[in-house]
Amino acid sequence: MTLPELGAHVKLNIFKIPLDQLAPLREALDSAKLVQTNAVTLGKWTGEFYFSTEPKLSPVPWVQTFAEFIGDGTYLNRNYFGAMVLADETSAYAISFGKAHFHIRPHCDYDFGVELAKRIADEDDVTQTASRRYQGKRKRDIQSYIGQSKLSIPPGSSVDFLQCRVVAGKIATFGPSGKFGTSCLLTPDIGPHQIGSFLSQIETELDVSPRFKLPRTLELKEEGEIAKYDEKLIDELLSPVGVSDIAVDTFDLFGVDFVFSSVGSFTVRCGHYAKIEVEQLTMKTIKDYLKARGVPRDKVLQLKIKHHREGEPDFTQSIKEAVDFISDDDHVVLRGGKWLKFNQDYLEALDDAIRGIEVEPTEAGLEATTSEEGDFNKDLKKHGYIVADKNFDILKVKSGTPVEAWDLQRGDTVYAVKFGTPQKLNYVVDQATNVLDLISTGGYLGTAPAFRRYCLWFGYRAAKPMPSVADSGSIIFKQKIEAWARRCREAGKIPVLKLSHKIHVKKKAAEPTD
Repeated sequence: MTLPELGAHVKLNIFKIPLDQLAPLREALDSAKLVQTNAVTLGKWTGEFYFSTEPKLSPVPWVQTFAEFIGDGTYLNRNYFGAMVLADETSAYAISFGKAHFHIRPHCDYDFGVELAKRIADEDDVTQTASRRYQGKRKRDIQSYIGQSKLSIPPGSSVDFLQCRVVAGKIATFGPSGKFGTSCLLTPDIGPHQIGSFLSQIETELDVSPRFKLPRTLELKEEGEIAKYDEKLIDELLSPVGVSDIAVDTFDLFGVDFVFSSVGSFTVRCGHYAKIEVEQLTMKTIKDYLKARGVPRDKVLQLKIKHHREGEPDFTQSIKEAVDFISDDDHVVLRGGKWLKFNQDYLEALDDAIRGIEVEPTEAGLEATTSEEGDFNKDLKKHGYIVADKNFDILKVKSGTPVEAWDLQRGDTVYAVKFGTPQKLNYVVDQATNVLDLISTGGYLGTAPAFRRYCLWFGYRAAKPMPSVADSGSIIFKQKIEAWARRCREAGKIPVLKLSHKIHVKKKAAEPTD
């Protein structure tokens, strides 16, 4: 193949492809009507160039709207796209042009772009970041910076994307700046013929130790692990209630390209079962569809969702790509169709944030208890607490829904008390966060009670006392606490934690009667 030299600083959007994904990727490109136009050999790298020789014509929404001012005629867009796939004996890459990233991403090495950033990016000169939180109302966040800014990631956030300068000593090789997500977008001072040697330089760089830490998730690649978590996902999808969510709320990241949700609709289909069309997509939609169609367990993961967006090409996701789900005990999350594990940087940052929350000492005699929650609260009167357990008059909401604002008050501190395992304790954290939202947004009647400190008092049920909430093995529990503490500070309140050890006492069997 003869490649014309296009001059210096060619822009390359590069995905790394696991070798076992090469064949599925080529099938995906073929299904997308990309034609293999030429074989490519660049040094030790060989492969193919794919091009959409006859892309689908699409209408122009604004032309249709203002047709009376434009006049007669048919006006359609033709969006060309393509990909270059290159491999050697040990590695493979795909370079995306146009919308080809939609078809490449499901087959890429999820960790590649950000792992390269940790080796060549300048963490003291960041232009933009995209990160994700797993608790709280604000799940996804894009931050843009003016001027030279140092990388700063709030605890509880997992970084998906960085745009920054390349570190000074590597600019000659990789160009002045880059975007790093599941792929990397770089502008090296090369022409098309040097792409092979450039990929080899990337390979060399990935063998170097990272320059800085980054809290994020790492892809699980062992087939047995993936199969195990797939079964857990099926359990979640077939259960009436659960902890998963549909990830269509704000934006998605395809390599280094943000795709924002806009006006549109969705088609839900599973194999030969009848499809449904919906304007809004929720987890309930999916669960109801699977139940109504009687989809058997072994067919559930065949479910697909087609996104129809005004003025944009349709695209389809598998149910695994569309769902966000955390397997709490294993610190594993499903996102973008990949099973991911929180890295040590993420876990350490989250634990540091929890340890940074003020802790109120537990009174002598209350460090451990066998009491039930209600009795425990009543006994605290002698310690100077005002009991507000089951009092729904403290904070009356405009909707009329009864709200238990908190259980105790002493001075300028209110206390929400809950006993149990992390799964039960999550409830009181959510409830406390909702109370803060009501107070902050004015969604109550009359005057909100005044207080300065908001304390979560946990009766943590475990085999032995736990020195700190940070020592809990539940990542969802700690994520919720971090999000609640952040919400407290936003509302002008001081977050406080307090711990008692809840000792489980087995109930005696009833005595037999004569």
